[in-house]
Amino acid sequence: MDPEHVIFYTGNGEARQEFSVVFTARPVGGQPKTSDESREVRWTPPEDIPALIMDRSMRTRIMYFLSGDGVPHLG
Repeated sequence: MDPEHVIFYTGNGEARQEFSVVFTARPVGGQPKTSDESREVRWTPPEDIPALIMDRSMRTRIMYFLSGDGVPHLG
């Protein structure tokens, strides 16, 4: 969770602190498919990740994993 990632909704005065979760996976069959919660789904080679546009909190988690120690990044 990123303490600086706070969303304030002016319509109702609600504030939320969102978080992101990153899962690691490997393809075992089938094809990636979109859902109501995604416009695009694809397998991305690690070397292509730096060029992708994403929130800094998500990038931190992915790059931490790719650093190779295999320990989840919580923070």
